[in-house]
Amino acid sequence: MKWMRLALVLACVISVPLFAADRTFDLTGWAAWVDPNSSGTFNSPAPNQPFDVDFDGKLGYGIGANIFFGDHVSAAFDIVQVRPETNIRSHAVGGAGAFSNGLRMTPLTGVLQWHFAPSGFIDPYIGAGAAYVLFDKANVFGTPNLNRIDFKDDVGLALNGGVSFRLTRMLALTADGKYVPLKSSAKAVFTNGTTTTKVKINPVIFSGGLQLRF
Repeated sequence: MKWMRLALVLACVISVPLFAADRTFDLTGWAAWVDPNSSGTFNSPAPNQPFDVDFDGKLGYGIGANIFFGDHVSAAFDIVQVRPETNIRSHAVGGAGAFSNGLRMTPLTGVLQWHFAPSGFIDPYIGAGAAYVLFDKANVFGTPNLNRIDFKDDVGLALNGGVSFRLTRMLALTADGKYVPLKSSAKAVFTNGTTTTKVKINPVIFSGGLQLRF
């Protein structure tokens, strides 16, 4: 019985790289919670009227492709689009809050990943790479002077970690997390001029997805 157990363990160990070698490409559909983890202060052209802006996380959607180079190393490329809620409040005495149509963010990430058990039922992985974040302007309503806020597209580091759970040979569920520290240039456009500041935007992206493996 002891030898049969050892033979079974040995067979499982040998079969891991053989099965992993067949995994060459993953396609994943993502539901992603994106928290910009950001706030900033702008100085209005009008005296003594600075205002704060901060962003609340929101759910978005995306798609990803993962290309394997051997058993454990892969290159993952993901794109997610989300429109975080934008909160704006003036420093003026009795200053009321304004609202906007939301700042649309589109993080594009390319990450080199290391998979600890690519053929296992549970495959944890870590990775690092680069991110390029696209921003659309946020139009502002409810304030007589401020029209919109423009953010400059920015590039930065992307740190990644996650785990996938195999359902069948070709299907898996994946939980993924990314941290993207950035410092984007933001411009507030007023009716009587503009003001520019640097805003730290450190998006944290938590994603869950259904993965199709080839």
